[in-house]
Formats: sequence, structure tokens, C-alpha cells
Amino acid sequence: MVWQPARATSPLAITGIGCIGAPGAGIAAQVPALRDGRCGLKPMTAAHLPLAARLPVGQVESRLPALPSRTAALALAAAREALEHAGIDVDRRGDIALVIGSSTGGMPESERCYLERSATTPWPAYRRQQTHRMTWMVGDALRLGGPRGTHSVACASAACAIVEAMELVRCGAVPAALAVGTDALTRLTMAGFSSLQLVDAAGCRPLIAERGGMSLGEGAAALLIEDPAHARARGARPLATLAGWGLRADAYHATTPDPSATQLEATIRDALADAGVAAREVGYVSAHGTGTRDNDTCESRALAAVFGQVPTASCKRTYGHTMGASAAIEAVAATLALMRQELFASGGSELGTPIDGVAVVRAPRAAHLAAVCSTTLAFGGMNAALILTGAERCA
Repeated sequence: MVWQPARATSPLAITGIGCIGAPGAGIAAQVPALRDGRCGLKPMTAAHLPLAARLPVGQVESRLPALPSRTAALALAAAREALEHAGIDVDRRGDIALVIGSSTGGMPESERCYLERSATTPWPAYRRQQTHRMTWMVGDALRLGGPRGTHSVACASAACAIVEAMELVRCGAVPAALAVGTDALTRLTMAGFSSLQLVDAAGCRPLIAERGGMSLGEGAAALLIEDPAHARARGARPLATLAGWGLRADAYHATTPDPSATQLEATIRDALADAGVAAREVGYVSAHGTGTRDNDTCESRALAAVFGQVPTASCKRTYGHTMGASAAIEAVAATLALMRQELFASGGSELGTPIDGVAVVRAPRAAHLAAVCSTTLAFGGMNAALILTGAERCA
């Protein structure tokens, strides 16, 4: 069978997923944690992260691949799993694109070098801080021969990476693209969010009235996005369908979302239109849900305007806010919800009163899911939305 490129707005197959985070390494470790809304936050002792001793974080304690960048090593762990899950062996990776989203890049190593600076400072670590260097490390390690791209758009980094991966496949540039979101904990991000008084010392409690702020985390997730005809030709079974996307900026404030939620609502409607999915078909939202007062209010307003009382959950209490990786982790959560036909509990929802506007999922339950929406709100006013549907849509 000869592969023909997908049409400009065709739904695409997700044929492999991978994830590493506070729950552990691998998809098998994520499912029970996501299902139950398990808390993955705890204090950690690390000389280079002094705030982590009193502010709980989502830390990866799993063994990582040997790379000189922690952020790149997280990405490589998730990417390897996604390729293996999709049944792509080393000899068949020559035309696969790689697009990575990250906000920290090589910052953990350059921070250490600065704190331990001496007359023999290892300058290569500073050069590796640039996020594109991480993409090349991962691409070379995986022997991916297709185009490579890097996005650093704060918390929307992974969402932008997924969108570029989709469009590379849709336009026929490649038959498959690997989208990865990855970030490691850094001193700068912890100090920055603390200085903005956005961190909850008790751990984030998203989507409830008593929420007191966010919690940081680290991790990575990857999705292999493939033209359905190409997937069929090699005998791959789609896990779910990546059907549509929306991206808009609200230009309201550098760190605060627009309280009117006008552009976020328009972003979600753009994604629905791109997917050819009606709002009533969406039975679950994998929300950004950071646990900050402004984010959750804005997000719930937009979701209520588009969907009404849609079942909604955030996994931030399970992973912490993984920054540039968050949209990829949430897309993996959405994929798993579709695969399992199950609503996952929103971590921390048992600690207070669910926020008005959406139906916060307080306990896991079976559901007939035709479509799932994943939303992202980032600093700089960037809004993103992805629509995923069942695997049968791209069969």
C-alpha cells in the first residue's frame, strides 16, 4: 500500500504514548495514579532547590537515561516508551519528525554550574541551556531522521509541539511525528512562582473553592502522531484520534489570564471546529487546572460557556505543574481516558468544595466517551486546546 498524505484537517492517529513523572516511569505507573487522583507531591531535600524542602513538589525518582541534561533525559525516557508502544523499531525511524516543548531546557545543569562556579567552570553546560540543544540530543539518541522543532512558550510549550507535529503530518511532510513535552525542576522556576505568591505550601488543590495556589513538578510525556493510512499500512492499532487544535493569545497580562476568558473560549471553539466535533460530544475535560485562583476561575468560565456542566479533572496534584511538559501529560491522560472509557478523579477535589461552572470529577467512574478536550493556559496569555476522540474515528 502506498501512503498518501492526510488532508489539511484530517484526524490523526495516536499510535504510541509514553510518560514519566512523580507516579513513576511508564504508562503502567500513570494509570492508577491518574484514575484515583493520587497525590504525588512531597518535600524534597536538594541543595540546589532549597525551597523544595518546605514547598511540596512532584519529583521524578525513577532512573533516567544517561544524558548530560536532566530535561533531555526525561524527554528521552518518555519518547522511547512511545516509540516502543507504537511498534516503531530503530530501522524504521528515518522519516519520523521530532517536536519538543520545554521551558527549562538545560537550566538545571547551568544553575548548578553557576552555584558551584570556580576558575574551571564547565562552560559546555551553559551552551546546553538552550532548549533546541535538548531536541538534538533526544533526536540523535533515538535516530530520528525527520524534521526537528523546539517550542518554548511557557506552560503551552508541549501544546505548541503537538500542534506542529499534527501539521507536519497533515501537510504530508512526514508520515509520523513524535511530540514531546518535558521539564525538570529548577531553582529559577521555584523562586519565580514563589515570589509571585502563587504556590500553595500545603500542595495544590485544583478546581475547588478553597484552592490556595499551585505546586511545581517535573516530568515528560510523548505521543506518536501518525497518518491513519500509514498506521494501517504497517499494521498499527490507533489508541485514540487527535482530531483538532486551537491556539490563541489574549494579550491581557504577562502572568495573569484574562478573567473574561474570551480568547480561551474562542480557542476551544477553534479546536472543536478543526476537529469537526460538536460541543455536546465532549464528555470530559482534562483541564490545565493549576490550583491558582485566577487560572481556575478563568478556565471554568470558558469551559462552562462552551460545554456547560462537563465532567472536568486536573492532574496537577498528581504530577505538580510540570510547566512545558504539562500539556503533553494532560494529552496522555485524555488518551488514556478514551482508551479506558473512564473519567479520572481530579486530585485534591476531596479537600474542599468543587468550583462552580464545571462538574469536577471527585471519584473515578466508567463513562461513554466520544470526545475529550484538553486545555492549557500559559504565561504571556497563550491559550491552547486539543480535541481527542476514539480510535474508531481514524480507523
